[in-house]
Amino acid sequence: MLGEKFGRPYLLSVRARPSTNNPEEFAVTVHYNDSETESSIAVARIDMAHGYTHFDKLYRRDEPKEPVDLSLWEAVERLESNWRTYAESYERLD
Repeated sequence: MLGEKFGRPYLLSVRARPSTNNPEEFAVTVHYNDSETESSIAVARIDMAHGYTHFDKLYRRDEPKEPVDLSLWEAVERLESNWRTYAESYERLD
């Protein structure tokens, strides 16, 4: 758990293939679990879903996907360091 903000525990999920030691693709996501809908709500994500590494600020849905030069562990560090900012930005728009 990253911590609590606005009464919600925020989490960090890491997925890497084939492994975290040598990933060919990865996704790192800041999210919280919504108890009303029993679903995971993603707030920010750094992933390779479109063939390149990019940062999705999910509270800015119309923002273009700009490439970023980050490794898996750099992505983890960025999201761990700044999750409160992303949570606050998401809450302002929610």
